[in-house]
Amino acid sequence: MSSAVLRGMATLDVDRLAAIFRRGLGDRRLALCVHRIANVHREGELLPKLTMAAAQIDSMIEFLLAAARRHDRWLTISFDDGYRESAEYVLERAPRWPEVEWLYLVCPQKVEMRAGFRWDLAEIHRRDDPALDVDSIIFAPVDRCAENLRTDLRNLTTQPQFALADVETCERIQRMPNAELGNHSNVHHRPVLLAPDQFRAEIAASARDFARLFGPARHFAFPFGVPGIDFGASHVAALREMGGLEIWSTEPRPYKRREREQGAVLPRFAIDGTRDWRESVAHVAVRSLLTLVPRRSALEVR
Repeated sequence: MSSAVLRGMATLDVDRLAAIFRRGLGDRRLALCVHRIANVHREGELLPKLTMAAAQIDSMIEFLLAAARRHDRWLTISFDDGYRESAEYVLERAPRWPEVEWLYLVCPQKVEMRAGFRWDLAEIHRRDDPALDVDSIIFAPVDRCAENLRTDLRNLTTQPQFALADVETCERIQRMPNAELGNHSNVHHRPVLLAPDQFRAEIAASARDFARLFGPARHFAFPFGVPGIDFGASHVAALREMGGLEIWSTEPRPYKRREREQGAVLPRFAIDGTRDWRESVAHVAVRSLLTLVPRRSALEVR
């Protein structure tokens, strides 16, 4: 969707924008996927779309709740990857909006072993080599048993800008009445880049680690998460065989209440932190309207 269209919609008065959003949402539910919180982007930040100011997220939530004019728990705010500042945001905001469902998706082994993410490592290396092919770091083959033992990844989390929430902080989120933890795999690698046996071993190991730390997981979010690009039907089937999971993607659409069941592939709008909250709402509204035209989703729910 063009930036010009979103910017144009963002200039509409609040009532008009709310009406468009309400029309697109209808009686469906909505899940948003956010990653990081910061008031300003870091100089040279590799993935600025992942970072949004807390005040912008606040304004977006306030607008959505008011615009929908609903009293059921229809809105889910999820945070992927387990960064420390996003955990602090959830701990502070979840009590403010008890009508919202909050999900905090973590890589359990990374949380326990304090091992960071490859894209943050690539950001550091790119400072010394602006021509660096960052994908050669992010998507290089992974040894899932050794990944989170790497010294370079473990050193990352000692830097405040790359710090992850610790186990105790995650447990505090788990104890909140309207918040829940979920599994985001141990090594956060694109499923399509793993051999089938590697993927099955990875999700099994992360499920065991998650259960040991926090109890059995009820939610699993695919790393990267785009259906048909980052994961496929075989990956969904492997998760369904494990049972007891609600599976989350980053397919940008609302969903019907009946879709919210174990084994369903649930959609989330990945929020772009380079947009302001009005542009983000405009994106959600327009994509929601477009999904009212009957079509098959990227992956069937069943």
